[in-house]
Amino acid sequence: MKLFSLLSRYLSRSFLMSFGIGFVCIFIIILLFDFAELQRKAGSTELSLAIKLNMIFLRAPHFLEQVIPFLGFGAAIFTFWRLNRSNELIILRATGVSLWRVIFPISLTALMLGFVVLTAFNPLSTAMLERYEKLDKRYLSKSKDDIKIESTGLWLSERMGPNQAIYRSSKVNIENLEFQDLNIIVTSHENKFLYRIDAKVAQIKGSDLELRDGWETVAGKVAVPFTQKTIKTSLDRSIIERMKMNKSVYSFWKLPSYIALLEQSGLHSLKYRMQYDSMIACAFWVGAMILLAASFSCRPIRQGRSVLIIFMGLIVGFLLYFFKDMTFAIGSSGGIPPLIASWLPPLVTVMVGAVLVFNQEDG
Repeated sequence: MKLFSLLSRYLSRSFLMSFGIGFVCIFIIILLFDFAELQRKAGSTELSLAIKLNMIFLRAPHFLEQVIPFLGFGAAIFTFWRLNRSNELIILRATGVSLWRVIFPISLTALMLGFVVLTAFNPLSTAMLERYEKLDKRYLSKSKDDIKIESTGLWLSERMGPNQAIYRSSKVNIENLEFQDLNIIVTSHENKFLYRIDAKVAQIKGSDLELRDGWETVAGKVAVPFTQKTIKTSLDRSIIERMKMNKSVYSFWKLPSYIALLEQSGLHSLKYRMQYDSMIACAFWVGAMILLAASFSCRPIRQGRSVLIIFMGLIVGFLLYFFKDMTFAIGSSGGIPPLIASWLPPLVTVMVGAVLVFNQEDG
């Protein structure tokens, strides 16, 4: 079969048109629902319409990225149904064109779309989501607790009464809650420097942070050394693990280096390794969904119940999407290896779709 034959180009173009229309429709729906959610979240907070519109447009690509496989599935079902409805599919098969030859160019186009989303759309949606989160933190977020991993070390922040404390540590043992080379900078509500504490080793015990072998520098005074010092803290293991380290603000290209930084800092990287493997598998999953769509929408109309069969296909698609979320949760918790958890949904989709298409094509 010629890869760029007239038939292949026609089928790919039909699929891309359906995908584009679905993309625009889903984008508009996301904007409407997200605007309603933002209105609820803002409450009595005074935000201009321009800021609200800016925020929903910044976050919409992130939601779109999550539904790309199902969007490809729906576009393929519509494409195959239209070909079937107009008898084009019957004419093609009557001239000796197999169903696999009809599926292949559409599946290849969907696979290419998956890789475009992975390598280009994902970095774009990530950058836009990062800008959204900055606006959300500035205008709507009430919590100042945060965590960030950089090449300079692990950065934490917490409220200390009316003041804000910034922690920087070169390494943390999350099991023992022990910090190496810890620096603490405390600022006032007006963002004025109050004091700084530097310690070689620090450990959280209950509601206390025990610091050893360090210096304390108060604003306007000379630094004073200490052997041991204790300060109050609200940090514990569960709070640190729940702090805002949103995996979505790290694109496909940046995740490997971020995972390395997490492991170097002593924090768990399993969820991020799961996210990275899942991103790659999802690009292939878009192509696999085409096979499943064909198995439900290419049946001859004379057999009847075509609407019911397509509806069943949509239900199966939804079930597979929830199956993906379930395997992601199990893989993130360490129940199964991330590689298996990531690739299980695409493999199941391919196997189910292939069995149904083989049964339909070869009887």
